[in-house]
Amino acid sequence: MPPNSPSRVELSTQACDICRKRKVKCYRTESRCTRCERLNLSCTFLTPSRARGPKKRLRPNPSVGAVHPGGPWESVQVNDTVNLRQMSYPTDDVCERSLFKLIMEDFLDYIYILIPIVHRPSFRSALMEDRDREDSGFLGLTFAIAAVVVATLPSRFQHYRAHYDPLRFRSRQEMVDYCADRIMRLRTSSYFDEINFQKFAISYLLYIAFLQLGNHNRSRMLDVEAMQLARLLNLHCISRYDGLNCIETQLRKKGFWLIFYTFVHARLQNMFGERLSYLDPVLLRAINPEDLMPLEVADEYILENEILEPDSAKPCVVAGFIIHSRVFWAAIRDPSPGKPDNEPCPCVRAGDPQIQILYLRNRLDSLKYLLHDIPPILSPWGPSAEHYLDDGIRSDFATMRANLHVTHIWLQSLLIDQLEAANALVGPEAASVSDPAPSVEQRRLWLDREELCRQLFFVLHALPPINLEANGLHLAYKVRDVAAGLLTCPFLPNEPEAKRAADYVQHATDILSRLDQSECVNTLHLQSWVDTDRCEGV
Repeated sequence: MPPNSPSRVELSTQACDICRKRKVKCYRTESRCTRCERLNLSCTFLTPSRARGPKKRLRPNPSVGAVHPGGPWESVQVNDTVNLRQMSYPTDDVCERSLFKLIMEDFLDYIYILIPIVHRPSFRSALMEDRDREDSGFLGLTFAIAAVVVATLPSRFQHYRAHYDPLRFRSRQEMVDYCADRIMRLRTSSYFDEINFQKFAISYLLYIAFLQLGNHNRSRMLDVEAMQLARLLNLHCISRYDGLNCIETQLRKKGFWLIFYTFVHARLQNMFGERLSYLDPVLLRAINPEDLMPLEVADEYILENEILEPDSAKPCVVAGFIIHSRVFWAAIRDPSPGKPDNEPCPCVRAGDPQIQILYLRNRLDSLKYLLHDIPPILSPWGPSAEHYLDDGIRSDFATMRANLHVTHIWLQSLLIDQLEAANALVGPEAASVSDPAPSVEQRRLWLDREELCRQLFFVLHALPPINLEANGLHLAYKVRDVAAGLLTCPFLPNEPEAKRAADYVQHATDILSRLDQSECVNTLHLQSWVDTDRCEGV
């Protein structure tokens, strides 16, 4: 019996994870073993027991540098850091198995609410069955999820680095690069001959991971890959959903809106004109957004062949995803169902600034009051009487509130930017140099900007840091864009409006210093790629 242990202990038939790692005897008490209790560590039994007897030998194929060609192990190279003879799982070269599963749980706990790209019960079941040992597609999905968790949650990455068997990667960029490389090595020459939603999910998650790190060149290419898969899967065409089971239908509808968000981003912020478009104007007009809205039902009630009735009246987190999707739709199309489609096409708006101004003003008015009657739990100030919600559900809704309201404010700010640009084209000759006073329209737009800033600061200060962090670098980009609009203040420096603008910018800068955890310089609005053919003669 070890010294300083309780008087009554038993030698455990299975050692806990800590004792197994240190190869020492494990003495159990009622709650934790004596070693974990003395060191104040979590006493877990996540590591599966190994089968007794001689180990099966893994024979690497020297011609391809892999083992078990055709299976999940094929992407593990012989010269990788981890010794293949000691690997029990194809993820062991990334991290120890219990830590890898912790990363998967962190995705479900923190990020799934924003990127619901898996069916939660099915994913958990497959993870418990260790399906990644046999299914290379599922293995690729877990790598993509690990990449997006590490890229989005810097604080969790530090936690993984402090694990008893810590991550070997020194930076988030290093781990995301490695996961992406493993995914690419899983692909064969016939990878795109058969497509499914899982392949779309992998490409989309990698796109988000590199975007969260600020690696815009690589994220741009993965965005195109995800976009192409979405088009081939006809996620935008409700008539092509026939024959899909309930789970697949719900997943594909969520997938459509996820790729639609990137479409709106590109449409409103395509400064260099380099981004391809997911939908053309003809396809966009043919879509009824309500047809593609997912059911407001939690994954746990959706089975392959039936949808169960929820057993309580508790709010569902899918409601936030649906409202968030309607906000994005309202930014470019009229959100009113059944209203005649008489909106001018982009080519007509481009040729007539007055038509463009009317279109943008209608979009801004539609957005402004779109969240007026949302459920109380999604309001900016959070739930009031919903004390029956457990902490996990409350945290999910807090994360969604940050995403929903900051996006709502950000989209209005972008429309104001476009309105100011369109107004400048209408009558620049009417502006008097001798009278620098802002016009009536400029004052009106400025009051809108000030109100948006006040709303933004309220939302950001009302939520815990972990819920803001779960929104990743996207949140920092949106806050920065809203604050950058204040730099166009049309008032003189000594006027009250200009002084308030300076205070707003300073406050936004303080917030961004906490939100922006990127490991590289932000190049979102810069040309970060180089045409080497044009550089040769320089």
